[in-house]
Amino acid sequence: MIEARSLTKLFSDKKRGQIRAVDGVSFTCRPGQIYGLLGANGAGKTTTLRLLATLLQPTSGGATVAGFDVRTQPEKVPSTAGSPRARPSPTSAGSTVFPPRRSPSARASSPASSHCTNSSTGAWRSSPPA
Repeated sequence: MIEARSLTKLFSDKKRGQIRAVDGVSFTCRPGQIYGLLGANGAGKTTTLRLLATLLQPTSGGATVAGFDVRTQPEKVPSTAGSPRARPSPTSAGSTVFPPRRSPSARASSPASSHCTNSSTGAWRSSPPA
């Protein structure tokens, strides 16, 4: 399971001052479901994923991946979490995670927006088609 709690990341820029790349993002991704992180260019999607992958340290807030805290236990956070190239791996819940396989025609006939809903926190989660 992946959980983000008020995740925030600030960067300093000489010309623009402080840049708030991620602003208080909170969400929970449960095992066995597919999630999408959607937003405009510059909305902080990549920065959020880098925070979850422990490539960056959050300015404030926190997150856990497979039960490990990204701030205090970064070496224990699974390096293959969510990677489409990763081989199937056991999760903390004991299930196996497989990358999704869909044909190009299935992707075209099933837009992501029909499977996602916006929560009050601004994060996106998967939902079954109506």
